[in-house]
This record gives sequence, C-alpha cells and structure tokens, in this order.
Amino acid sequence: MARGDIKVLEQPTEMGRGSRLYNVAAGDTAILAGEPVARALGGIVVSACSTNAGQVGTDYIVGIAQTDSTQTASAAGSVNILPVTNAMTLIISPKVALTATQATYDAIVGKRYRLDLTAGVYTILASDAAGNACVVMPLDIAKYPGKVAFAFRSAISDLV
Repeated sequence: MARGDIKVLEQPTEMGRGSRLYNVAAGDTAILAGEPVARALGGIVVSACSTNAGQVGTDYIVGIAQTDSTQTASAAGSVNILPVTNAMTLIISPKVALTATQATYDAIVGKRYRLDLTAGVYTILASDAAGNACVVMPLDIAKYPGKVAFAFRSAISDLV
C-alpha cells in the first residue's frame, strides 16, 4: 500500500478533533499514514479499507490513518486515526486520470463514488451509484490538477 493516498483538503475549524488510538489485530495488513481505515460495526479492531470500500450499509469508515500501524505477525498493535465526518473534505487521485476542464469537473460535483485499492494505492472510482459513500466536492483543478475532492457521507461512519 502507499503512504499518503488520501489527504485532508479542509475541515471546519470548530471540529477541534485530533487523532484517536485504535487497536490493530496481530498479522493484519499494515496500515500506512494517509490510508482509509475501517472496522466491522461494533468491532474492537480496525483494518485498512478493502478495494471498492465506501458502500453504505456494508462499510464503516473509522477515518484516515495518521501514523503507520504497529502490529506484527505475532503481536497486536495500534494506529492513530483522524476520525472523518461529512463536514471534512478530503483529496485523492482518481482511478482513471482526469482530462477535465473546470466545467467538466464541476459537472461531477455531488456524484457518489467509491474507493479503489489497486497495487497498494487508494484512488476514487468514477461510478455514480446511490449506495456509494464518497461524494465529490468542489475543487479548483488549476490548484489541484489531477485530483478529486470528496467527503464521506455520514451513513458510512463507524460511529452510527
């Protein structure tokens, strides 16, 4: 997996949220800083999101890892995670490179996408569907060329 796949573009200043420490099971896949992290509803450990993550009612996102996880093959570990809310805008690369003008990017704002994990890199899939949990947000593509801004819908929070 790749460090720094997802970054916070902006978040409300009144949130005042810091990272939280979560447990990772022994032998689980390494979680790198900047990667999305999930857990089963009511689960006690977290793990890196799988490919096609971001399905409402199926996936529960804890947040974005702020540190690399510390577990080994034989010992449980932990990871610091920045909890995400629908008020936080994140930035990511698309699965298929954008050849968009600002107007064509603006036309996808509000579309609902999912995350993809291919060859250890998280990207966003351009496939709008009602159950997808990543909502495309406005972005100045001149300032962030080749990127997509998104927010997670509140229905995907593991804190439901």
